[in-house]
Amino acid sequence: MEPVDRLGDRLRRATAKRERLLVVYLTLGDPLTSDPLDVALAAVEAGADVLELGIPTPSVRPRGSEIGRSFARAADVDPGQAWTLMRKLRDAAPATPILPLVYPATVDDLGWDRLTADSADAGADGLVLTRPESPDDVRRVTTTGLSCVPFIASSAGEAEVRRMEDPADLLTYRSLAARTGDPLDLAQAGRVTARLAETAAKPFVVGFGIRDEREIRALAPHAAGLVIGSRLLGLLWEAAPDRRIETMRETVRRWKAATVLDEIPAGR
Repeated sequence: MEPVDRLGDRLRRATAKRERLLVVYLTLGDPLTSDPLDVALAAVEAGADVLELGIPTPSVRPRGSEIGRSFARAADVDPGQAWTLMRKLRDAAPATPILPLVYPATVDDLGWDRLTADSADAGADGLVLTRPESPDDVRRVTTTGLSCVPFIASSAGEAEVRRMEDPADLLTYRSLAARTGDPLDLAQAGRVTARLAETAAKPFVVGFGIRDEREIRALAPHAAGLVIGSRLLGLLWEAAPDRRIETMRETVRRWKAATVLDEIPAGR
């Protein structure tokens, strides 16, 4: 049987439809609702193309404030529970690409073999590596049959960019700010993303600081996809508990609509 290529299929479909991927970040086990899967499934139902999922492990301390608080709320979830939640999510959303977010501390806590094996067993399609130490880390993932989306910092020089792009099979992840959740200078972010589109050897998604439809529309013409996490976590936390599912649906619907290129006015 041929392996399922959900991420590649979703990327090709978005390109054919002249839209961009909307990648939604959530932390596995974050108790924002009575059922931790409710918000993730609401995102899928509302149009999220890809789910990027944080895995709580003892040593991971994300730098971004909203994602850091999300990990703190999920502190009682051990990796075994996280994989179980991911498997349930895979079963409930069989067509949606799922990408666990991997920090160096995630690897320290779990080890490469357990990380890749448990990710595959739970139905993940690939891994987002936040700070791969070398191209060998990227190849280590792709040789297991998982896709690898290496994170490439905005400060990376041309040689480092090429070293990380070359072994990536489908996508890379490019940052627009120093930390997740930092506000964007939209004009500067637009120039950076347009320049990346001219020089990138592989399709890329952009993230760190994207907050609303206006920013999505401004950046979408240049990137293969857009990642939003901190803003979404903040909106869910601010919403009344009985409004969080609907907040997710309403927000993701608006954001996904903003990724459709034919809906973006000329000159924007």
